[in-house]
Amino acid sequence: MDRNRFRRWPAPKTIGSYRRTVLISLCFLFAGTSLYSWEVPKKETVNLSLWKKIGVVEHKEPGKKNTLKPKENTPKYGELFFDFEGEPNEPNLSESGTSFPSKSISVVSSSYLEDTKTQFFGKKSAYFSGRRNQIHLSVSGNSVFGTHPDPFSISIPLRMGEQGAGSVILDRTVYVKGKKYGISLELNEGKPTLFVNNLLQKTEGRTSSFVLESSVKIKRQTWEVISIYFDTLNHRYVLYQNGIETAEYENNSPDTIGFGFPENDSTPLVLGKSYYGNLDGFHIHKGEPETRYTKFESVKYDDDTKIGSMEGNLTISPILETKFSNSILQQIQWKIDKPQDTMIELYFRGSNQKFNESSSLSWTRIRSLTSDLPKHRFKFYQWKIWFRPDPMGKTVPNVQSLSFDYTEQSPPDIPTLFRLDPNNSKEDQVCFLWNSNHEKEVQNGGGYIIHYGLLPNRMVGSIFVKKNQGNELRKIDGNDETSSFRNKRFCVDEDTLISNIYIPEGQLESPEDRSLADQVDFSKKEKRGHLFQSGLTYYFRISAYNRYLNEWDSKDQRSALSPPISISFPKEVTNLK
Repeated sequence: MDRNRFRRWPAPKTIGSYRRTVLISLCFLFAGTSLYSWEVPKKETVNLSLWKKIGVVEHKEPGKKNTLKPKENTPKYGELFFDFEGEPNEPNLSESGTSFPSKSISVVSSSYLEDTKTQFFGKKSAYFSGRRNQIHLSVSGNSVFGTHPDPFSISIPLRMGEQGAGSVILDRTVYVKGKKYGISLELNEGKPTLFVNNLLQKTEGRTSSFVLESSVKIKRQTWEVISIYFDTLNHRYVLYQNGIETAEYENNSPDTIGFGFPENDSTPLVLGKSYYGNLDGFHIHKGEPETRYTKFESVKYDDDTKIGSMEGNLTISPILETKFSNSILQQIQWKIDKPQDTMIELYFRGSNQKFNESSSLSWTRIRSLTSDLPKHRFKFYQWKIWFRPDPMGKTVPNVQSLSFDYTEQSPPDIPTLFRLDPNNSKEDQVCFLWNSNHEKEVQNGGGYIIHYGLLPNRMVGSIFVKKNQGNELRKIDGNDETSSFRNKRFCVDEDTLISNIYIPEGQLESPEDRSLADQVDFSKKEKRGHLFQSGLTYYFRISAYNRYLNEWDSKDQRSALSPPISISFPKEVTNLK
């Protein structure tokens, strides 16, 4: 690689380290986009659509850039939920991705217009234009619409149009022997009215009807939520508008014995039967309705335990990777919108060792974007963002962009002028000379490895430790009494080879030698290699390594091998066979 390309870089803090800047954006093409450049620092795009979303959606508003914000407060449980994110001809029963046990509910036919300009949940709603647009649902076999249903609720967020004051929003009625059975939710002059026809079961096989009529008109061109609670156990039926009770019917008559739809009734449930306006988030579920409907999660308070809670939402990036190990964060920048009383937190985790999504590797909360950043070095890393709406669930924070600078630790250069020492006078050793590497990571805590083999491109042994005056093993740094700072020198004899082939247990245990000691398999106490033999030619090559070298997760902190040099060991040949 041409190192002259680095001349345009600003001077790095550490020689051999190069700063990178990566932009995490909310719109990008694919995860394989290159994040790195050996030239000037630049911002690269990363595709956040691949981030794992835990209650967070990628949100795009017309004419605006993509943003990440908490997910809307969609119901977690139910028999049916429509947020109309699917196709008009075949909407899914759980379009928001929420899994509901709705096997006994199916879409028979569907016709509505997509409206991306207004919505209560998600990115679009359904627009109905009179009888031309309807959704027919088969509910036969579903316990909610059976002969003896448990208490259940129906909730419909709606936005009434100019012509919607007289509408049929929801209908499931059937005529049996000229008698009308079922339910019908209508708007009469803008007032929600629920007709319950012959579903109250009386003694002697009789049935009766009732009507829930609100006195509060629905506002035009405004999202409002109508909820109906069918308390079939206590024979109490309540109509809510935006969480406020507007009509109630309760029947405590001794001859009232139950509530239920006709047996074997295959009549479809029709949504938007004769309606002008928008619908979104149509929801059927067992139990009581939510009395307070908020666009986002709101704070919860338990009067019994006196404990408040608000979980918030998470989004997690894929596990990303730098080109070299031992990278370290330098600075973080992000563009966010944080309304009053909302919260947003950024987390980071990284490691030189590869990890997966379920890894126990701990997350570090980013308290400052410029200081007190996580100090651990990494090759693999991941981001996490936590969002929390305001306590009323009306406003949320969002992230528009996230970028960060990091210093990447590149491997050292190949040692230069690796050669034999021509002035060596001892026959039982080989001495080498080479130029000192310029990288501080090599000079301070790093070292050199001399490789040897019987072929130029096949090394069979390595020499990476030497004995000091105290007969202790230390890294090869090329320093001795006959070498200068620039000119390194090291000699190899049989004792050196043995020291590198057989490493006694307990050696190289000092902290500064820890990364090198990690390469040693103490269980075998032996490394590959063999002693020199007479009559053979040996080839030698040298490599330099940074102080971050680790055989398990930082192999890239060693340079490539130098060109080989050779030496032949003489052999005495006599006339004897």
